Amino acid sequence: MCHLLLSDVQSTNLQFLYAILVGTERDMVETCRKFNLHAAQAERLRTLTPAGVWSLVHAVGQTSLFVPRADLVALIDSPPALAGTLAAARPPRPAPPMQIQVSR
Repeated sequence: MCHLLLSDVQSTNLQFLYAILVGTERDMVETCRKFNLHAAQAERLRTLTPAGVWSLVHAVGQTSLFVPRADLVALIDSPPALAGTLAAARPPRPAPPMQIQVSR
């Protein structure tokens, strides 16, 4: 797979995965904290070869592996000087799934 042929979602997934892999080689605990990973997830990611990372990115396709925080809108709306403090004080939980009603 050529990096130039990746979609924006695939490119983001690839960059995040490589950032995590490099981070786990340097400092596993800090990388888990930064990316909100469990140790088991980080250990499993570390077993991937570069070809395995590309294969995962290709297989997942247009689905983001890294979802926005539940409080993203609050962080955007907060004053820039306060956003960092709020982000550090609140755990980065993913946003809950939205309920969509389909009329028949």
